[in-house]
Amino acid sequence: MNRAVSILLQLESADSVAKDALAMRCGVAARTISTDVAQLNNSLGTAASIRFSDGRYRLLIVDADAYRRVRDRLAIVQESFNDPQWRAAYILARLLHSLRPVRIEDLTLDMRLGRTSVVADIAQVRELLAPYGVKIEGRTRVGLTLAGPELGIRLAILDHAYAAAYRGYPLGGEIHGAVEQVLGEYGLSAANREIMRGWVTVVLDRYLNNQPLGALPPTYADLVDSPAHDLARALAAAVEPLLNEQLPDDEVLFLALPAAGMRMTGAEGPGGVWRSAELAGALVERILDRVANEMDVRLATAELVREFTQHVTFLVNRLRYSLHLATDAQPGRLEEEYPLAHRMAMIAAEEIQQETGLVVEAGELSLLTTYFQVFLVDYAARQRREMSVTIVSGHGPATARLVRSHLATLLPAGTRYTIVPDCAPGDLDASDLVVTTPGARVSTNRPTLELSELFDRQAVTRRLNALRIPTLGPLAPAAAGSLLVSLIDENRFVRLPTDAGYPEATQLLIDALRKAGLVGEGFEAAIAAREARATMQLDDRLAFPHATDPTLVTPVCALGVVPRADSEAGIRVVFLMAVPEKVAYDDTVLIRVYDEIIRLGGNAAAVAKISRLTSYEQFFYFMENLQSNPTT
Repeated sequence: MNRAVSILLQLESADSVAKDALAMRCGVAARTISTDVAQLNNSLGTAASIRFSDGRYRLLIVDADAYRRVRDRLAIVQESFNDPQWRAAYILARLLHSLRPVRIEDLTLDMRLGRTSVVADIAQVRELLAPYGVKIEGRTRVGLTLAGPELGIRLAILDHAYAAAYRGYPLGGEIHGAVEQVLGEYGLSAANREIMRGWVTVVLDRYLNNQPLGALPPTYADLVDSPAHDLARALAAAVEPLLNEQLPDDEVLFLALPAAGMRMTGAEGPGGVWRSAELAGALVERILDRVANEMDVRLATAELVREFTQHVTFLVNRLRYSLHLATDAQPGRLEEEYPLAHRMAMIAAEEIQQETGLVVEAGELSLLTTYFQVFLVDYAARQRREMSVTIVSGHGPATARLVRSHLATLLPAGTRYTIVPDCAPGDLDASDLVVTTPGARVSTNRPTLELSELFDRQAVTRRLNALRIPTLGPLAPAAAGSLLVSLIDENRFVRLPTDAGYPEATQLLIDALRKAGLVGEGFEAAIAAREARATMQLDDRLAFPHATDPTLVTPVCALGVVPRADSEAGIRVVFLMAVPEKVAYDDTVLIRVYDEIIRLGGNAAAVAKISRLTSYEQFFYFMENLQSNPTT
């Protein structure tokens, strides 16, 4: 993906993106981003505009159809010699296809670049080729050639230079049709069909031009008679009659390699069982157990576990055979957007690496993050129950109906509303929340809120955010600010000694809650038991100790801050949480707290400032400002 399209995709997926963050994700200087944005604005014309304000870029789309056409055009114009990746791909393609050594002078003329730039690009190509055991040999004035194993050359081309080397390759209508028919029968997605066509093209070009593979490494033997090998044999059987030639077994097995990382028809693909399936099943069980032990969150339904196990099966295959996942996902953006899912993905990656000895690359980590976010969304949907709100009217139903329409913009979708007169309100204790209009008088043990037809959205949001409802916890509507703020008050914001470490800070917070009669005697032991299973210190600055207290009916929390200078090391913020038994409350509150704390942990400056706050009021306003301005 070229940089212009990458910038647009990142701006599409967020309200705004900081200039420095955009530069970091694109791997260039901030000044380069400014130049790119200026060029993009010229390309976008009247279809859209990228605006810069307060250090952040925002994409404003005026004409969606025209914008898509511009973006699509930019996506296919990749062969620009202003793009270092394309220059490297072009050089590699020239070396692959040239029948004689390639001189630097020829490259400078073709690419219209100076000799120094081309020499630097060749150095980059050498680095790309090194992991494949392939070298560039020869002298610059005489000419350069590729040297190394045919397997390495093919894999390097497929990973880094396929478009430059083979776009427009004359595969032929009959062969193309035969390949498409087989790929369709095996149920491959459009993206995977495109990948397989590329591998077929490389096999046919190299083999028919007297560049055979030779013997494959012993690890490829595991592919024999696998579902991927079935697909490769079907492809060979389809094209061989059209070639009047039979492909050697090694060439056919090479075609199985990309399919090893792909989903095909049915749960395991037709005609075979993956040897990695059993390993994947055990791995998934370990991953989910570790997530539960470390985070006290057990997520998956049986259906999602089956789906995830299939994914891990193919992931292990891709790692084992060094197949790089083609994905448009932006790892940095996913980490920002789904921090809790990303943390779970990191746990999964560690377990996979420990089991296989193979490192999970960024693209695979992004896909793992996506799976865990699906788990979290599914879990929240299964735990959610409809909220019941009774609106008590003192002056007729008109005001009550207006209040209901205002509340519907803040409370969760699916909330049930009942309007009753104050003269006959019925059993108000059966509701989760009671809302009264001015003049209404009620008696209830449920949380109560008085609202009029004059609706101050910000003020109502704060009041809703501060409410605590048994079995539901804090409401924290979508428009509200920090959930952490809503879970504590001025008595549970605790300034800790400057020399306190994580264990001391946690103990002081437990003592404070116990002294206030807010947690049971067994809570301290529960925290110790959880810490023994896995530390709840998230990093050197932030900790989230939490455990179950069966004496509770609603979560109880405390925030401890350890004042430290920016240059000082040590724990700064500890958020302690006691939760009821899972059957007694909506435990998605725990997930939401985890999510906010991990987001907070990604902002070192904010954590440092919080550690030096002196009151709950300061914390309240700091977090409110942080929600609206994350760069605080």
